[in-house]
Amino acid sequence: MRIAFLVNRDIESNLVLNLLLPELHDSVVGVFVSERVGGKASPPPMLGQLGFIEQELFNNIVFPLIEHVGSVGFESFSGLARRYGIPVRTISTLKDPASRQPLAEAGADLLVSIRFGVILGAEAIAIPPLGVLNLHSGLLPEYRGVLATFRALLNRDSQIGCTLHWIDSPGIDAGPIIELARVTVDPERSLLWHVLSLYRPGAQLILDAIRSLEKGEQVHATPQDPASGGYYSFPTHEDLVRFTAMGWRLFDRRDVQELLDSYISRDA
Repeated sequence: MRIAFLVNRDIESNLVLNLLLPELHDSVVGVFVSERVGGKASPPPMLGQLGFIEQELFNNIVFPLIEHVGSVGFESFSGLARRYGIPVRTISTLKDPASRQPLAEAGADLLVSIRFGVILGAEAIAIPPLGVLNLHSGLLPEYRGVLATFRALLNRDSQIGCTLHWIDSPGIDAGPIIELARVTVDPERSLLWHVLSLYRPGAQLILDAIRSLEKGEQVHATPQDPASGGYYSFPTHEDLVRFTAMGWRLFDRRDVQELLDSYISRDA
């Protein structure tokens, strides 16, 4: 089975690729990378600090450094491409035939989407014979849209989670649900820690589904009720003020140190 990954150029997507490619690289025919998530909506300025950690710090500073000195832990996007011989291409739209051509030419039987920032129209969804899997970093159908973990913490949920589902239409986070993974909320840790905590169990959901498909088994899924749950865009400034007033933090120094350790430690 031939697999192509659709990911965003951020630390979360990079971590998932580092977890999955050692298990799947013989089947992966390409990685396609978007540069942002959230569609046309713009995040409030307070979220810029989190965005700096998730994208700029690692893409512009940490990854070039580890590529220069050599990585003994997780790899950058370029490092993964070199280690496994997998092409990594940037993609900004899939709206026209020319933009979809590289995806079609990859010849993937299955697409796996993780934080991908480009909307998949019906033409793109129809490219892989086996369909498109998506890992959503929130529990569906309750939390569709962006920053589902933020919403769950703001709502005082005792657990957060991620959802593996099929993308069968251009509707956002609306496809049939395959499986959920849940993580207990830790009030001592930050939003970034909670978001990152979802991707190891999420990677396992993806791997389990792929292994079933490789065996020719049916991956059972439950349709979502379109009337249930809700869709969330970026939080407002007022949402962020309320979040911090509840004692939550967007990220901590400890989070950044633990992330750095995963790229410079052999125990990653």
